This record gives sequence, C-alpha cells and structure tokens, in this order.
Amino acid sequence: MGANSRGLRYFVFMLPDTLHSPASPAGTRLHREVLASSFLKRDVELSILLPPAEAEARSSYPVLYLNDGQDLERLNFQVTLDNLYAHHAVQPFVVVAMHANEQRVQEYGTAAHADYNGRGSLAGAYSQFVLEELLPFAQAHYQASADPAQAVMAGFSLGGLSAFDLVWHHPEVFARAGVFSGSFWWRQRAVGAGYTPADRIMHGLVRVGELHPSHRFWLQSGTLDERSDRNENGVIDSIEDCLDLIEELVKKGLDAQHSLRYVQVEGGHHHPNTWGRVMHDFLLWAFGQEGSAALMPAPLPIVRLQFDPTLAPAILSATAAAAEEPVHEPLELPNAPSHLAPHTADLMAPSLSTPPSHMPIARPAEGDFLPYAVTYINQIPEGADPREVLRGIAQEFHAIFHNLSEAQTEKGYAEGKWTLKEMLQHQIDTERIFAYRAMRFARGDSQDLPGFDQDDYVVQSGANARTMASLLAEYDATRAATQALFDSFTDEQLDRRGTANGGPTTVRALLFIVPGHELHHLHVLRERYLPIL
Repeated sequence: MGANSRGLRYFVFMLPDTLHSPASPAGTRLHREVLASSFLKRDVELSILLPPAEAEARSSYPVLYLNDGQDLERLNFQVTLDNLYAHHAVQPFVVVAMHANEQRVQEYGTAAHADYNGRGSLAGAYSQFVLEELLPFAQAHYQASADPAQAVMAGFSLGGLSAFDLVWHHPEVFARAGVFSGSFWWRQRAVGAGYTPADRIMHGLVRVGELHPSHRFWLQSGTLDERSDRNENGVIDSIEDCLDLIEELVKKGLDAQHSLRYVQVEGGHHHPNTWGRVMHDFLLWAFGQEGSAALMPAPLPIVRLQFDPTLAPAILSATAAAAEEPVHEPLELPNAPSHLAPHTADLMAPSLSTPPSHMPIARPAEGDFLPYAVTYINQIPEGADPREVLRGIAQEFHAIFHNLSEAQTEKGYAEGKWTLKEMLQHQIDTERIFAYRAMRFARGDSQDLPGFDQDDYVVQSGANARTMASLLAEYDATRAATQALFDSFTDEQLDRRGTANGGPTTVRALLFIVPGHELHHLHVLRERYLPIL
C-alpha cells in the first residue's frame, strides 16, 4: 500500500484476464427506438436494454442513461451485462443508451460554456433533450424510475464530461455519474495561448457550484489515455485533470471514502476496448447486489484510490503535487481472494522521459522556409510554443476517431479524396519526414534533402487495409519520438538551417510546420469529413 502527495491511498490488483460465463446466461432484451428531439432538431436513436424476462417484476426500475450508445457493441456491453445477471451480481435495471451523430463534439460538453474552439455549442440543447424529452419518454414507456437515487448517467470521453455536467447540475434528477476517460481537459483557453489550470471549465463549475448530499461519482482513467503532460510533472494530463477534479469535489465536502470510486487502468487506452473491459466494475458500483463484488473479477490490473481523511490537508492544498518514488512494500488485503497477486505502483511516478521547461520560442523569420509552409506556420497562434501545441493535438484526434467505425474511416469526403485512414497515414509520414529534416539540420548536415510526393506515398501506404487502432498506435509512437527530438533542441540548434525540397528551411521553422500541418488537417477533418459521416 502507498500514499501519494494528494492524500490518496492506492492499491494495485493484478487479476484474471477473463470470466467464464455459465452455460446459459440470462439474456437482456434489446429494444430500438427513435426519439424526435425539438431541442436538437434531429431524430435520436436509442438502444434500450431491459432486464431478463425472468427478473423480478417491478413497477419501476433503476435506470442507466448512457451517452455514445452507438458504441454498445464495441464495448461488449450486452455480453458483460448478461454475465452480471447470470451471476446474480446486479439488481434488475433499464439501460437507455443515446446514440451520438456527427454533431457529437457540439452536443457533448458543458451546458454553460463551449470550449475555446467553440466545441460544445449545443451542450445546452443536449441537456434540455435529456431532461425534458428523454427522461419523460423512458419513464412513460420503459418503467424507468423517476427517483434521483435510482438514476445514473454515464459516458465516455466527451460523453463522460457531458454526463458529469448533467449530474453535477441536476441532483434533483440524477444522484450518480460514471465517467470513462472523461474530457476534463475541457478549457476556455488553448494550451500555448496563455492557458493556466484555472481555464479548465468543469473544474471551475465545481468550484462555484454546490455539492449535493446524494452525489456519487465513479471516475476512470487509463495510464495510456494520452501522452501529453502540460506541466511536465511526469503525470499525463488526463490523469491529472481527473485527480484535480477529485480535489475540487473534496474541497466541496465530498466524502471520497464513501461517495467516490476512482479506477485507473494500468496500460489502459482512450478506447472502447479498455472501457468495455472495466465496464463490469462500473455496473457493480452502480447497480450491484449486496455482497456481489467478488463474483466478477476485474479483467485488467487496476488501481483503486481511496481517500485518507488523515491526509486531507495534502488534498486541499495540492495543485501540482510533486512526483514520489515508487512504493514497494507488499499490500495488506484483508479477506482478499487468493488469486489476487500483490503489486504496488506509484501513480505519480515520473515518466522515463520528462521534457525540460521551455523559454518562449520566437517565430521563424521570412527566408527561414519555403512559401508553401506559411499556411502551416500561421496555424500556430502568436505567442504559443509550437511544442506545447503539438502536445495537445493528439488528444483531439483520439477523441474524434474513437467514435468512428472502421467503415467510416475508410471514406473520403468526395470522390478521389483521401479516406480518414489515408489522411492519418499521411500525417504520420509527413511528421516523420519533417522531424528527420529537423534532426539532420540540427546536426549541421548541409546536404540537399529531397522532397516527396504525398499522393504517391498515400497510394503505396496500404492504409485502408489497416485497422484504425494500429494507425493510432503508430501515430502515438511517432508523436512521442518527435516530441522528444523537438524538446532536445537548443536555441543554437533552432537557428541552424539546411536545404530540403530545393529551398532553405531552419529547424525553428520545422518546429512550427509540424503542428501547423496537423492543425490544418484537423480543420479539414472537422469541416469536410465529419459532416458526411
């Protein structure tokens, strides 16, 4: 057992990888509905799961309202739920899963504030849809309970932020929220453009809001949710944003020992595969029968954090806790099942490669780059550090791509245009080439480096034959290598120049071109691809 400087005690459990289901598991019943929303001005598809026919009949049932209902199959949700019912591990409850569409990044968010880029502009309308159209429909047609203590809302990524926002502001409707890899980074100012932690919108809403006695929260993060580390303290942003939100809740009076469960998945990604494999933990927390927790062992090693009241001052004062050395004492697990293997880990341990602090970086001057590059360089805001901009982009791509099917990522926005897979492969290839040029020039290499034909590269890449998961893994690996290289450059190296594609380029210019090129494609993705998917 260990304790970090936030006053959170943490335990790591290494548990079996699979659960063997009984031969004839009880079966949930799937209904599909389409609900016309006047607030969203669209038809909302619903997937509704009813308890098995043999379950206890009731006049009303506890209910889970789940964002991103289109991902139920990818989450293996129904199989997990059937296993829980077969083990008599959960009480009968209704699942109402709302499908998102191409407006997802506008409908999900915080109802009170869009983010710095205008995303979440329809979050207020989405809240009205849930409160005034969805809940009355579910209560009238599917025996969903109107008791707030029996209503849970959950979601993933942006959908998780949306769920938390609704529960926080409407305790008269929902008592509990479940958030998988929540987008608690949601901010009113871009990283690299004067951003501070105070710009995180949900944290601010909690600070000015009121905790309700009924509030309960289940929060989850994965250690590989992302690679970005804004304040360079060795803790990825998604974990730090979540822990900082816990701090805000505790300051408001949340009894974290009884009203909070935080699950951190070691090796977990910002992806339905990870979320699906810890789904049973959430469902047991939300709807478990008394004494049922031991019936469903976790399929992944997870960290469970518990609040230690004796260390409360550390939580109340910490805003950027320093990293600690790993703790290696054995766990003390009274009455733990014999298959639990004791392991310890330090949530706050520094990464193997922590980037150095940076001084502000000057923009490249005229003559430092070829004319085509000005489009990309101008994507970087004045005063922003391109290295910090680069850190923040990956999370946005992951947030978009995780919601798309393989078929959707194999479409172009017009005939003859690249598919999304081809576009991502192009970004990977281009980043590698530009980073290679920067490395050569920084080392004083004066050879004229050749250009490349991006269309020929895409044709030869075979991107459409690959899975999106494999492309994103390559994207992340490439980004980590680029970031490490860019972080290593000195001021002298930034001003070194070479020749590529027949013209002069400085290392400094390439630092701006790489994130600017990706921002260009991010705009194309939002404006041309997403509206047709």
